[in-house]
Amino acid sequence: MDDEAALLERQVAMAASAWRRAKADTEAYRRLVVATRAWDAYVAPTLVGPATDNVAAQLRRAAREVLRATDDEATRLAHLVTTTASVWLHAAAPTDSVAYERFGRAADAWDAYAAPQLGEPTEELLDQLADDSAPVSLGEAVADFTSQIRKAPRRNR
Repeated sequence: MDDEAALLERQVAMAASAWRRAKADTEAYRRLVVATRAWDAYVAPTLVGPATDNVAAQLRRAAREVLRATDDEATRLAHLVTTTASVWLHAAAPTDSVAYERFGRAADAWDAYAAPQLGEPTEELLDQLADDSAPVSLGEAVADFTSQIRKAPRRNR
C-alpha cells in the first residue's frame, strides 16, 4: 500500500463526508476539490523522479501514523470515495448524475463505516440507564436543584 496515496485518499473521504452533510458550505466544497486535486496530482504520471524534499518525507511519516489506526476496509472505502469524487469533479458535464450517484454511494458507505458505533442498540442502553434511576422531568430536576441551593449554609465574610 502506498502510504502517501492512502493519506490523501483519507483526506478526500473526510472532505466528501463533510460537504455531503452541508452542501451549502462553500468552504467544505472547496476542501473537497483541493483534496481531490492533490490526490489527482499525486497519482498523475510524472516525468520527474520521486520527490526527495523534506515536505514529502514528513507527509509519508504522517501517513504511516494515520495508517496504523486505519484498517483495510477504511482504506478501501477512502480509495472508493476518492476515485468517484475525482471522476465526478472531472466529468464533462458538471451535472453528470451517474458520476454523482456513484460518488454519493461511496461517501455514504464511508460515513456508515467511519461513524462511531454503539456497542448495543440505543433502546436497550436507555432501558439499562432507567434501571439505575427513574426518569425525572426537567421541572422536578430544577426544583430539586434550587431547593438544595437554598438549603446550603451561607458563609459570612
